[in-house]
Amino acid sequence: MVKQIHFFVTLISFLVLATGCSRDDNSTRHRLIYNNDGTDILGNYMFNRPLTVMDVKDYVDMVANTQVTTFMICSGSDFMYYRSAYGRILGDDKKGALDCGKDTATCRALTNYYRNHLNLEKAGTDIIETTLKRAKEKGMEAFISYRMNDLHFSDTSMHCPVAYTDFWFAHPEYWINENTGWHSAGALDFAFKQVREHKLNIIKEQLNKYEELLDGYDLDFMRFIVYFRSGDGEKNAPLMTELLKQIKAEVDRISAKRGKKILLSARVPVSLDFCLQKGLDVREWVRLGLIDFVSIGVHYIGNPVIPVAEFKHDLEAPSVPVYASIEDGGYSPRETYSNGMYRGMASHILSQGGDGIYLFNYFFDRYKTQGINTADSALFCRVIVPDLLREIGSLRTLRGRNKIYCLDDGGSAAYGYEPETALPLTVAPRESAQVSIAVGDDLSDVRPEESILFIRTDKPAKCSISINNENITIQKPEYVHLFDRDRNLANGEMVYAYTLPLSCLKQGNNDISFQITGSDTIKIRRVEIALKYGDVKSRGYF
Repeated sequence: MVKQIHFFVTLISFLVLATGCSRDDNSTRHRLIYNNDGTDILGNYMFNRPLTVMDVKDYVDMVANTQVTTFMICSGSDFMYYRSAYGRILGDDKKGALDCGKDTATCRALTNYYRNHLNLEKAGTDIIETTLKRAKEKGMEAFISYRMNDLHFSDTSMHCPVAYTDFWFAHPEYWINENTGWHSAGALDFAFKQVREHKLNIIKEQLNKYEELLDGYDLDFMRFIVYFRSGDGEKNAPLMTELLKQIKAEVDRISAKRGKKILLSARVPVSLDFCLQKGLDVREWVRLGLIDFVSIGVHYIGNPVIPVAEFKHDLEAPSVPVYASIEDGGYSPRETYSNGMYRGMASHILSQGGDGIYLFNYFFDRYKTQGINTADSALFCRVIVPDLLREIGSLRTLRGRNKIYCLDDGGSAAYGYEPETALPLTVAPRESAQVSIAVGDDLSDVRPEESILFIRTDKPAKCSISINNENITIQKPEYVHLFDRDRNLANGEMVYAYTLPLSCLKQGNNDISFQITGSDTIKIRRVEIALKYGDVKSRGYF
């Protein structure tokens, strides 16, 4: 009888993990995390009408019954999505006392957030409470995600006081006043005790206000990765660690009070050295047991090849799950990821040993208004769709799905972060150069019908190419447009498509060598590999 009970417990555990739906166990290692920034809901961009409680629930329902295990709702940073003792609700113009003058468009957009909040307030709720409750009703973990230093509203050139938080506007002496990236001059400097206390007060307020609904609390240091003046991060890292200790103490106090552990997590850069440079001693946080899991990512544009395995190795903490975030970004200039690229990035993360995926700014408003919108070739789709949430959470469900693997084109550089990428790669005449692109698929398990290499160069190129020492010669010029690889071509740029012998690719790193046979120096801007397992209706859009 004991053996039978053990068998059924084992079977149930397997089925829960296989569907990506381990919901109530706070020790869960695998997660597919969905982060909603809150303004998506407050602006009601998916439905484009005055916000209702049912609308708010629909934002959660769009990701429910998929592989999403964890729903995170952003709490608004220094602008609030609830009545707070430490700041105004986003868009509150204090009954017209805050005047944006001629900037009526910005003012209208902001005050619309506030009107929608009032709709919920009249119903006795707010977007945080409603989403947390709905997530739990739908079997997902419910987290608040707090943006530690949001810079969306720290630009004085806006000349719109509705867009400025009260604390920030009242204390210009706490601004960093150093231009290292978008709006960075207005970043709050955490070297000031008053700034850290202000943030701690907000976090404590949220933990206590929503304690009955919380499974976890996420500290999002990637919004934005500016906390100290350049060169001051490492020496001030103990200040951040002390702040983490205070937050952890409050989390533990509430956990003990409830008799249920509330998790504390952090989203940080992809390199531990860069974390420390920014004042975030993640190794020390882990050593002290301050955080339960880590998510890593880059700012805005994203990086299609986040080095999860390297981060896990350097962290030296196998008991701490590590997730990697996929942004809604793409190449630079702004060129959003396609469905196939999402699958490729997810496969890359998971095949490296990443414990799961963190989706950031994964919005459905275009899907609701435009549908799939595959443009003219009908092979690719750049609209974020709910169906991907049923695929990208595990290697099992990604098996045999159409994918595009990419290299970082260098666009992920921001706030001092320098991506470790070979691109753009300059190759001189009669010289050779090499890049390596990782493929997550186990190609000995399921073979694609076709594999395609796409190369973007700064000018027409004459070169010989090999992959893993096998020469590549068969070009397919028509594939360039069919797979939408000619988007945003700059003057003189060219894209080349080659079909690959099925035998030349392998799981893991694939070495691609270029040798210039013409007389011009060539700059290689992009390198991509598409794996086609079948038609897009059954195997997914590229």
